[in-house]
Amino acid sequence: MPSIFLHKGVCLMCAMVMMMGCKGRASESAVRTASPAAPAGQIRPPAVAGMFYEEDAKKLDRAVRGMLKGVPAPGGGRLRAAVVPHAGYVYSGSCAATAYAALKTGDYDRVIILAPSHTRGFRGLALPTLGMAQYATPLGAVPLDRPACDQIAALPGFSREPDLVTREHAVEVQLPFLQAALGRFSLVPIICGSLSAADLDRASKALAPFVTDRTLVIASSDFTHYGEDFGYQPFTEDIREHLYEYLDEASSAVATRNRAAFRAHCEKTGDTICGRFPIDILIGILDEIKEPVEGRVLAKLTSGDRTGDYQHCVSYAAIGFFTPGGTAAGSTAAWSPGLSKAEEKTLLAIARDTLTWAVEGKTNEFDFSRYAVPPKMKEVTATFVTLKIQGHLRGCIGSLEPEAPLFESVHDNAVHAAMHDPRFSPVRPEELRAIHVDVSILSPIRPIASWKDFVIGKNGIIMAKGRHRAVYLPEVAPEQGWTVEETLASLSEKAGLPPDAWKDGATFQVFESVVLAEE
Repeated sequence: MPSIFLHKGVCLMCAMVMMMGCKGRASESAVRTASPAAPAGQIRPPAVAGMFYEEDAKKLDRAVRGMLKGVPAPGGGRLRAAVVPHAGYVYSGSCAATAYAALKTGDYDRVIILAPSHTRGFRGLALPTLGMAQYATPLGAVPLDRPACDQIAALPGFSREPDLVTREHAVEVQLPFLQAALGRFSLVPIICGSLSAADLDRASKALAPFVTDRTLVIASSDFTHYGEDFGYQPFTEDIREHLYEYLDEASSAVATRNRAAFRAHCEKTGDTICGRFPIDILIGILDEIKEPVEGRVLAKLTSGDRTGDYQHCVSYAAIGFFTPGGTAAGSTAAWSPGLSKAEEKTLLAIARDTLTWAVEGKTNEFDFSRYAVPPKMKEVTATFVTLKIQGHLRGCIGSLEPEAPLFESVHDNAVHAAMHDPRFSPVRPEELRAIHVDVSILSPIRPIASWKDFVIGKNGIIMAKGRHRAVYLPEVAPEQGWTVEETLASLSEKAGLPPDAWKDGATFQVFESVVLAEE
């Protein structure tokens, strides 16, 4: 969920979530299962499981791996450091996944996470208490790098603040992604309080020696927190456009490692970037270790793009810093839902039988018992059902977000495509024999930094500008023979905008799909 940011660095909503989460069942369960070798008092239990992300281990693992699988590996070198958002996964998870998709098992032995304080203001930088040995999530326990934590805590400007570390969610929210992407690693969590420019420079110099070739550095941060609840409303019109202007300026300064420009942006605008200090330190660390790195903005997004509410909105960016050479983790192979041929045939049969059932006006309940429905077909998945007659569209309805188990989603969308597509009259019984049915199974949606990252024939695309929004499935542009620019012009018109509206102020998300077609 977006958090309520207060100017003194205390996030009221997150503080409430922390206090509830520390007493919840997820915390107790994680303490019991995290590690039989570590006493419960040495384990930092999850504070926001069940609120920011799934508390059930299987559901969480499936959700995280689904988000990682749903984005392409960034490519272009080895990920050395990253800025990653820390909101609830429903808001910023797809954005965060674009950074973590660059990792693979065994890439790093240690991860340093620099995070802001959302629970109370303080001066300096804080590490866990001496008695803490592990961070727990529903996916298991992550051991602290105790020697590194002890050495850093003894440095000037650093201290131990056990209540800050225990309650702060900005470290915890990163861990399930790291567990899924890296496997085993040790953790150095550092909570950043208020810091002067001199403090930030000293912190970067102090931490740089700990950033070995086997150490990944993460700055955990959301970007602009806009709205009355956040005490930040520098503009009241064209809010979405202004939010993306702020996001573009800040993220570009970070990606180019222009520390002065980033500081100037924050001072000039008062931008409520909760992880301003962690980001600043990360840039300084990269300057100190003097490795050649390329910064890239991997994704940008706002909570308003999910909810439609820009009056209370938080911005997110994922920014990766890559060293040249090496290979990025992950596969560049086309996305796949992982269905067998038999399962694909079953889904097409459900779509065809549903079409007949709906068009013929059957009053009995649709009978799913005649189909074999294995676990893969019960996963909650987004689909579209498309109806055509001699190549001409006769109906197409679906959902971009997963809303129902795969087999039920196909059934529901077949009914809607046949009977409720507002562009067409309901399908008539005499048309049934001529109709060709396609079922599109969609990957998770992910934001892209620019329309230039849209690939014809591979990606479906969603364009949003203000309150206008439109989508094309991946197969639309190739079927029409459009270029990227022609696709975006048509998409703009579909959204009720001028054909050149995509060129300025629009944001884009993409997805892949697998199309099952009747023979």
